Amino acid sequence: MSSGDFNNFELQAMRRLLMLDVSEAAELIGKVSTRSWQYWESGRSKIPDDIEMEMYGLAQMRNLLIDETLDDYPESDDTHLMRWYHTFDQFIVDYPDCNKVSWRLHQAVCAFMFAESGNISLTSDAPLLKNSYLYKWLNKQTDEQIEHARQEEIFNKRLAKKNK
Repeated sequence: MSSGDFNNFELQAMRRLLMLDVSEAAELIGKVSTRSWQYWESGRSKIPDDIEMEMYGLAQMRNLLIDETLDDYPESDDTHLMRWYHTFDQFIVDYPDCNKVSWRLHQAVCAFMFAESGNISLTSDAPLLKNSYLYKWLNKQTDEQIEHARQEEIFNKRLAKKNK
């Protein structure tokens, strides 16, 4: 992936890589009408720079989640199970603070793991691995996220104190 001169074909490829349909991408990423997103993907309208940045950011997050998830499922002759959420409503049962973009990222990671790792089966009743990076990340429990939240809390307290 390279940034700069993001074209309509690349936008469509990124959207599909992230498991988003056009209406979801328009609503959740672009905050625009479905028609506007379709115009970007058809090449009829120029893709805004902020959309390009957001799509690359999500793709980078997907790649990080894949890298970390690969570590959670070591290569072996055994087949590992990963939980697949066919609907957003199923997903939020286990990840109540997440949004549809998080659900689609989860699906993108699972799809990659199934297609590329060679030892993953997807099922809706796989055990929920609460020690996995993906689970922790979606629930904002990774070390990085916890430290970020702590730093943000300190900053907000200082800002509130300063504004008194």
